Amino acid sequence: MTDKLTRAQESAGETLSHKLTNLMQGTASRRLFLRRSIVGASIVVPAGLLAACGQTASPTSTGSSGTTTTALAMPSIQDTKMAFTEIMNDEVAHVQFLQGALTKAGATPRPKPTFKGLQQADVTSFANLAQVFENVGVGAYLMAAPAIKTKAYLAAAGSILTIEARHAGFLDVLLQKPISADGAFDKPLSQADIVKDVSPFISSLNGGSDPSAPLMNDVHILNFALLLEFLEAEFYTLNVPMLFK
Repeated sequence: MTDKLTRAQESAGETLSHKLTNLMQGTASRRLFLRRSIVGASIVVPAGLLAACGQTASPTSTGSSGTTTTALAMPSIQDTKMAFTEIMNDEVAHVQFLQGALTKAGATPRPKPTFKGLQQADVTSFANLAQVFENVGVGAYLMAAPAIKTKAYLAAAGSILTIEARHAGFLDVLLQKPISADGAFDKPLSQADIVKDVSPFISSLNGGSDPSAPLMNDVHILNFALLLEFLEAEFYTLNVPMLFK
């Protein structure tokens, strides 16, 4: 009896893992993060964008050939628009992935909350709030990972975590902040701190579970993550088309 139960559990786990892998492959085909490096030569950086994002012009030098080279090139307007568009698409894909994962597990994905205060008036305020959201996302996935019991869910959460960290690193550099405020090792955020950070932007949960309630199982954790992904997707969808025309 024990052997049969073990084999059944392993089979169920393999099936779930296969389903989640297919979901991740589907979202991966829709994204390509930061196709152009922010470090390169001879990129002309508009002063207005640098000022809006807290940047200063990159130092230049004249080589022996008489040509002027750029020691460190920051993103142009077009590169920045591309990066934020890809981040936006990533967050939308994360929402779709988590909804699909919950559905395939036989659980009900939380409804999309109604948000408030997400639309930003300028690039500066947008970039600063984006930096906050992305770093909260990193801390949230680090908080949740040790509590996830299903290996397939853990792998999926780890995959999303690395993308959130890429987003956060891009924004940290763009705003001339440390790539990691915690040094070589990121730190998880507490559930209470995460809820405190995002609650001012939630007008209604629309019947969804209270994010401050205990996360008792994997479904609770995935729905908690879905709330954060809904918030980020809505934030970028509202602001990127308006600020980067």
